[in-house]
Parts: sequence; C-alpha cells; structure tokens
Amino acid sequence: MLVGALAAAILFILWVLLRGPTGEPQTAPVLRRTAATPQPTPTSRGGQIPPVEAEQTTITTADDKGRKQWEIHADVVVVDSASNTAQLTKVRGTYFQKGEPAVTFTAPRGVFYIQTRNVALVDGVHAAATSGRTIDARQVTWHMKTQLIEAVGAVVLRQKGLTVRADRMTTDLKLTNAKLEGNVRVDVVE
Repeated sequence: MLVGALAAAILFILWVLLRGPTGEPQTAPVLRRTAATPQPTPTSRGGQIPPVEAEQTTITTADDKGRKQWEIHADVVVVDSASNTAQLTKVRGTYFQKGEPAVTFTAPRGVFYIQTRNVALVDGVHAAATSGRTIDARQVTWHMKTQLIEAVGAVVLRQKGLTVRADRMTTDLKLTNAKLEGNVRVDVVE
C-alpha cells in the first residue's frame, strides 16, 4: 500500500511540475527508476519525493497568453521536485517567440529550470535561428527574464558570408544582436 501511495504521489508531483499555465499536462512520460543512481527515501530529503526519471519525454511550455514557448525533447528526463529542475539527456528542441519558432537546438545534456523556464545546455551545443544564423558552443543558457542567450566556450557564430569565433557571446533570443568577447576572430567568406 505504501508503494502504491508513493507512486501516486510521484505521478502527481510530475504532473504539477510539468503542466502549463492553463493546467493542461504537457508531457506523457514513461516513468522508471534508474538502477545506476541510488534512490533516497522520501524522509532523507526532508519529506521530499525522490527524483523521477522519464524516458523519451517532451516538455512543452506556454507563455502567459497560451502561446507555445518551449518544446524540448529528451531521451531521458530526471525531474527533481526539491531543486525544481528537470535534468535532460540527448536534448533537441525549439524555442518559440510569440508562438512562432525562433531557434532550434541540440545538446548532449541540459537542465530545464521549471519555475524560471531558463534552459542551460552543455557539452557541445548547436543552435540555429530562423534567420539562418547558427551558434556552436560548449555551453548555452537561455535567460527568460532578461531575454538573453549566453554562450560560453569555443563560441562560433555563423551567418551567410561570415564566421565569428570568441570565448563568450551574449545575444537576444533570436540571435540577431550579438556581443562577442575574448579572443574574437572574424573570417569573411565570399
């Protein structure tokens, strides 16, 4: 009976964390516990539910007007209610502005911050804007409150006829206004 109650509580927490502003569920995850990670008991986390792992999951969020904001696909998602995060593995997705696709991205790993809707991608990120500009970097973070993207580590910004390399870049969410810093090198291609 205790196992059934714990499973119901985990499903409820996952539903609450991943539902949109309208209250509609945003994913249909397949839940399982990972054998490689020791699972703490609920009391060992101050009464918190242990992290829940879901395979082949899509996280979709909407802005306050109900327009799609994020659509993130991951092979594995680990939702942790204590930190209010979703750890992502083999990530691919789209960021939308005003309900329209703005940037697509891929990365080996990432974190979706459920409350702020910030996304941090690591270990080799590729992002492509609908304008045709692309970014490659070791780490890319979308900051929703400031409406900025920050790329760090071996940054390469490409657009037609131009490739720019730098250590760090900040840009708007559509990759149109970029500020590059540290070891900046510009290659003009004809």
